[in-house]
Amino acid sequence: MNRRVLLTGAILTVWLSGSAFAQTTNAVKIGVLNVFRAIAECAEGKQANEGFQRKFEAKKEELAKRQRELQDLQQQLQSQSKTLNDESRTALSKSIDDKTTDLKRAQEDGDKEFTDLRNQIFNRIGNRLAPIVQQYSQEYGYTFILDSSNQATQIVYSDPAIEITDDIVKRLDASQISSTPAVPAGVSGPSPSGKKTN
Repeated sequence: MNRRVLLTGAILTVWLSGSAFAQTTNAVKIGVLNVFRAIAECAEGKQANEGFQRKFEAKKEELAKRQRELQDLQQQLQSQSKTLNDESRTALSKSIDDKTTDLKRAQEDGDKEFTDLRNQIFNRIGNRLAPIVQQYSQEYGYTFILDSSNQATQIVYSDPAIEITDDIVKRLDASQISSTPAVPAGVSGPSPSGKKTN
């Protein structure tokens, strides 16, 4: 009799534990957000990326010009090495060394500049993104939001139905529009046709 009671109690405990686990599992709602894509695809991110690309291309062209100048000097030294006197050869070699050092420094400075600029863009939009994700999660009852762009997350598979990136992009754009200062009364601004109104 006691053995049957104990066995029944044990089964009941396991069943209750399983039921409680099932309820807990059902209460957990997980979403997936690609933070990099959200930042890149929102209006502010696209505008920032366009500015970034313009600066990047200008720097790239500047470095390419320096590289061509260096190659021309190296070619000149190689082709005229037998006809140049020692003084001219030494001066040309020094010029090549100086330009090589300057080019390397410019490349390193450029790398740092654009890494810093990219981080500034990411942090600026990311600071606006965080409260939007938090509000969205509270509204829709999400327990966890996983960042699929973060390699440390190691998401092997996720159902497209729990992807919230597009919704977050829309909210980012809406928050930017709502935070744009309105034109004060009495100040002429552009009409929908593009012409100023009086």
